[in-house]
Amino acid sequence: MLFDEKDLCVFDNSDSRSYFREILQSYYSQNYRATIVLLYSFVIYDLFIKLQTMANERDRKASKKLEEINGMIADDEKYSKVENEIIQFFKDNCPLYFDRFIEDVDYLKKCRNKCAHLKVNDNSLYVPSDYHARMLICSMYDHIFSVKAPFIMDLFSIAQADVESYAEAISYITDSGFDESIKTNIENKYLKRMTYDSLKKSYKTFFRLLFVSEDEKCIENVYGLYAFAYVMTGYIIKQGHTAIFTENLVQDVLLRITVSSLENSSPRRNALIKIIMDYSVIMDIIRENQEVFEYLSNRVLGKPQFLKYYRAFYPRSEKSIYAFLKDTSDVQQAGSSAILYDTVKESEDFNLAEFALIMVNAIPHYSGFDAADGFMSFFIDHLQELSVDDINAVMSVYRGNGQCINRGRHSVDNTIVKKYIKDHTSANDGEVSGEKESEDTKLNLEE
Repeated sequence: MLFDEKDLCVFDNSDSRSYFREILQSYYSQNYRATIVLLYSFVIYDLFIKLQTMANERDRKASKKLEEINGMIADDEKYSKVENEIIQFFKDNCPLYFDRFIEDVDYLKKCRNKCAHLKVNDNSLYVPSDYHARMLICSMYDHIFSVKAPFIMDLFSIAQADVESYAEAISYITDSGFDESIKTNIENKYLKRMTYDSLKKSYKTFFRLLFVSEDEKCIENVYGLYAFAYVMTGYIIKQGHTAIFTENLVQDVLLRITVSSLENSSPRRNALIKIIMDYSVIMDIIRENQEVFEYLSNRVLGKPQFLKYYRAFYPRSEKSIYAFLKDTSDVQQAGSSAILYDTVKESEDFNLAEFALIMVNAIPHYSGFDAADGFMSFFIDHLQELSVDDINAVMSVYRGNGQCINRGRHSVDNTIVKKYIKDHTSANDGEVSGEKESEDTKLNLEE
């Protein structure tokens, strides 16, 4: 069999599937002349349906041509002229959508005419071979029937329903992205039918609506707009159309994004962060919008779990990630000491003793119990990597913070550290400097 039921899924309606089955049945019955005639008629029908789809999607050229053709049909114009008008429209406006379109359609038309009309020289009918019939069926299927109707206008005008639907389906923006079925649907339903110019225009539109527009409907449907903008970015890169990102129309929109628009909408802010984190080409453009770039950099890198993205923001900086940590107080969160350690430990200038002092000094002097717990868990795990002097330096800062010594875990943690120091200090050294607790400290513990 040339095709199975799965192959027929390319047709959008039952009539088309029925017509194509008729062509196949004629071929299987070895009625090759009838097969070619039926195939040509179905090609015209399929192109006419595609033309209607384009007109319904507000393509002005398609709308005008459809009106002309419907007028010709109503006036009982010769069908050959109608057929020629339909084919010529796609030759003139959409040749790139159909691989080998002009060559294959012209050849099919010649074969159809030979099958339908007498040969002049011997008064006979042309009989195509099995190979010719099979080749033409497969060619039309691959290059016309299985190609969706093209359109060359702004995507947003026809995708609004899906934008609103995805806005309801996506509750928040996560590091792992959204449902893969949404990406697949956007690509197959829309993006595969778009030209470079259409992608460029639509990309600009979606970014403007997502990050710049103050229209209430845009703000309400941020997650839906984000889904399209995110998928389009990946699709453009995958298709090798990266020149779109250098187009003035696109860059101008990205440079119009303001800090206030991001501050006023956390979904917008998170959408932009997700896009620039996953697509460096957008990060490079946003870097030119210096105020927005610095705002996003501070928002992201100020969180311990996202410090790992330092090089994404500053790929050419001479400052190491550890040096950045030392210079950025916001990210010095003692409760996340273990996370920060794993992020910066491979830096050439990393120093564990220094890092431990930075973290213990970062424990707040109010509402700091959880931070102290987090730091001490990390600190105890790394005692063996520190000298006794280094440990004492850390514990000196520790004992000076009431949030450390008044928390529930202090006694257990302090005992572990004191025992480690004692076990690693010579008996002749006597009592370790600074280890004797003050009377005030003892009183606090008893309380």
